Amino acid sequence: MESKNTLQEQAYQFIKTKIVNLGFKPGEFIIDIQIAESLDISRTPVREAFRMLEREGLLVYEPKHGWKVYSLTLKDIHEIFEIKINLEAFLARKAAKCTDDILRKKLEHTLNEMRKAADAEDVDAWVVLDQDLHKLIFIMADNQRALNYIENLNDQWNRLRVGFSARTGRITRSIIEHEKIVNAILAGDADEAEKETKDHLVLVRDELTSLLINMVLPYAKDGV
Repeated sequence: MESKNTLQEQAYQFIKTKIVNLGFKPGEFIIDIQIAESLDISRTPVREAFRMLEREGLLVYEPKHGWKVYSLTLKDIHEIFEIKINLEAFLARKAAKCTDDILRKKLEHTLNEMRKAADAEDVDAWVVLDQDLHKLIFIMADNQRALNYIENLNDQWNRLRVGFSARTGRITRSIIEHEKIVNAILAGDADEAEKETKDHLVLVRDELTSLLINMVLPYAKDGV
């Protein structure tokens, strides 16, 4: 028999994957018994997974209605990026001091793969590589707690990333921005790595905000 924690983790990963990939839509109510039947487990580990996902900002409980996928508001986006801008800039500064040749080569290789994905207009591959590159930077900064925190923030807005990245010209501009960050880190220039990271994330925030205000939120007034 599988342990309670294993079943809880199974339910957690199943629901989380569905949420971040829009298998469950923002504002959609999720029924514990349906999840339990899909996974052939009891409702208890599913409910425990719900509570974990609530703490991570992916689900919210409404009395008399149940659990639903959290809908991001414009305020949420600004709060997420306020933290990301400052924390990721700090980690980029630390990463510039990393002397691990293997990590440095991986960073350069990942940037090259991002260029190829951009040239091929392969948005899905580019988004994964973008995540890989930033994770490498965080690993180079050697702060696991910060990495975990940023990954949680990214999970909260991941549902928007593919559509946003596919927007005309965004990937091309982003490659240039990432090149500046990576070049600064590999040159050991902590000040420049911090600055370029902040500049990049401010641009992402501002363009995402503009997209939401002008093209998305008018048709999804309760959030996305």
